[in-house]
Amino acid sequence: PAAAAPAPAAAALAEPSATGFAIQVAALQKREEADVIVKRLVGKGYPAYVVVPAQGTPNMYRVRVGKFKERREADTVAARLQKEEQFKPWVVR
Repeated sequence: PAAAAPAPAAAALAEPSATGFAIQVAALQKREEADVIVKRLVGKGYPAYVVVPAQGTPNMYRVRVGKFKERREADTVAARLQKEEQFKPWVVR
């Protein structure tokens, strides 16, 4: 039960189930740091979320933006994230 406490916030920023392209902007070992970045990006209108590591894998919380149907759209948003937010993003499938 104690581990379920952060679920409401995580549910609001969960990874979209749609297929397509996402933009990874960070990979962090601390969930709190990933959540800070997601909160900042969501506040600026980006559809950001944290990908939680699978059980038994190293703790690496990935901050990603969107699920885009077209690679071109993901590339455009990635370029904007690099220019405006100073990330070094890359597009993932």
